Amino acid sequence: MDCTNAYSNGNLPTTNVGGPTAFAFWDDLIIYGSTGQMVYYSTTGTAPNRITGFEYYTSPVSTPAQYYHFQILFYENLPNIVKYVYFEIYAGSSSATIGVQQSSSGPSTTYSVNQAYAVSYNTTLIFDTNAGTYTRL
Repeated sequence: MDCTNAYSNGNLPTTNVGGPTAFAFWDDLIIYGSTGQMVYYSTTGTAPNRITGFEYYTSPVSTPAQYYHFQILFYENLPNIVKYVYFEIYAGSSSATIGVQQSSSGPSTTYSVNQAYAVSYNTTLIFDTNAGTYTRL
């Protein structure tokens, strides 16, 4: 992704990203220094049942008081499943793209684009990239 000029999210698939991509909250997010915000990753379990997770603690650009905490999970034994867990999302969030894509030309599955209140506290989305579907829990 060309992070120097790809500031606007949009529909999937997008040519801003070339390979398989998980868009848990594609928006203008930033990690503010001295706040404890970070992106963490971990791998748990043993082969062939490992889970790799990426956990985001971040805020929108120019709005450090709005806090976002969400996680992306990948399952070794379920390679077509991508899970997003939203722990804390600022109320009124309305400009993110949420979905998955295989490449810049597709296929892709979109949950939302610029939709107000698309996700909220304790929302979980599970994408099946083989079936091109998602489930909201």
